Amino acid sequence: MTETDFKNPAWLRHLDAIGDELLRLTAICDVNLRETGVVERILKNDESVCGKRNPIGFRKLRDLVMATIDSLNKSADRIGADETAAMVKAIMDRLDRRRELAGIKRS
Repeated sequence: MTETDFKNPAWLRHLDAIGDELLRLTAICDVNLRETGVVERILKNDESVCGKRNPIGFRKLRDLVMATIDSLNKSADRIGADETAAMVKAIMDRLDRRRELAGIKRS
């Protein structure tokens, strides 16, 4: 995935930076965002969803999850749902490769 693969490289950089920070915070909190109901529990401020107790990390994760939802909605409105979805898939693929290299479980 490179910026030239997409029509809107600024959005790609923005969403990619969010993905990097989500990866870091999910590792710190030991939480898998892809498990059913996890995002909803985070939004409801349910810290027990984390495998590791880290109140500051959880607060940052919750704030970032809310900001991510907002950014994804704005991206879909401004550049279209299809391009946003393609960017998200490319970012998730890249993050999955990073997780594998680092030995971090999928989140």
